[in-house]
Amino acid sequence: MKITLRRIIGVSFVLLMVIVLGCATPARRPPEPTVPTAIPPPSPPTPTPLPPPAPEVEKDPFSIFPERHRDKAMVFEKEGDLRKALQHWEIVNRFVPSDEVVAKKIENLKNQINGLADKHFKQGVSSYQDKSIPKALKEFLIALYYNPDHREALEYIKNKIMGEDWTIYEVKGGDTLQKIAKEKYNDPKMDILVAYFNDLQKDAKLAPNTILRLPILELTPVKEAMISKERPTDVKEVPFDIKEMLNKATAQFKAKNYQETISISENILGYDPVNKEARNLMNESCYQLGRTLSQRKRYKEALEMLNRVEPKPKEVNELITFVNKQLAESHYLAGVKYFVDEQLEKAIKEWETALVFDPQHPKARGDIENAVDLLQKLKKIK
Repeated sequence: MKITLRRIIGVSFVLLMVIVLGCATPARRPPEPTVPTAIPPPSPPTPTPLPPPAPEVEKDPFSIFPERHRDKAMVFEKEGDLRKALQHWEIVNRFVPSDEVVAKKIENLKNQINGLADKHFKQGVSSYQDKSIPKALKEFLIALYYNPDHREALEYIKNKIMGEDWTIYEVKGGDTLQKIAKEKYNDPKMDILVAYFNDLQKDAKLAPNTILRLPILELTPVKEAMISKERPTDVKEVPFDIKEMLNKATAQFKAKNYQETISISENILGYDPVNKEARNLMNESCYQLGRTLSQRKRYKEALEMLNRVEPKPKEVNELITFVNKQLAESHYLAGVKYFVDEQLEKAIKEWETALVFDPQHPKARGDIENAVDLLQKLKKIK
């Protein structure tokens, strides 16, 4: 067989193509076995969100007040203390003004109380006419307990029974009319009488060192009382010549030595309480000294002097009113300073004192209300 060159070339080409194609195509690998994966557990169901709790309704702190005072009113009414029962029914009425039952209860109690006041007043008049003065006084005081504005009872006590039988009392820190009445008469309800004799409101706040006029209640019959006023039975032995002392007091007064005049006059009155000349000298000296102190703007000392004048003529009362207004304004301005410094409690205290001296102060009462409201809000924040 003849092998030609063309044939050799053809075979070589075929072999070359086989080699090339064998290198270009990778050998197939058998498929790897698949490993089964674990099935994940089912996810827990998403919980349904609970609705938010309803906001707690804040209870009105005053909501229990009406019922509380209603219960107290019924207790006092059952015990026969109609005045206290009325006070509690009136508190209930402030919270529920539309309650017709409460309004009717108040009206009925007022009628009963006024009826009892009139009844005791008439019994007092009858006792007075029978010359039974202690019994008359007791009935008039009961009438005043029921009705503090019973003018007839007050007039009988002041002008027909008491006369000039009174003493003086200097107010101390913390004193109230009730406290003084309890101390002097062993009965806080006698504050009605103390207030009337000193032209005060029953709820008046008292400034320390104020001089009050207190009626003497241990009375003997009228005739004996008149004798005792002319010549007291407990007159002390006088260790000096009263006439000579009066001359000294008069000389001191003319020299405008008012403090010395007051001292001598007081000494005389300590032994002879009804000596009119000594009383007049002391009154006039207290007034003149009070006026001088007022001009020097020493208002507190001026008020102390003016309050010692008894009885008080028009010019003394006018000066007392002026001094009270000045003291009120002084305390009011002190309160403003405390308020600016955010010392609210001290500011309130100063404004309350201002109202003691001048209940009609144009700003103090409103400023107290605003400061109290602000103080409560600040306490809630803290």
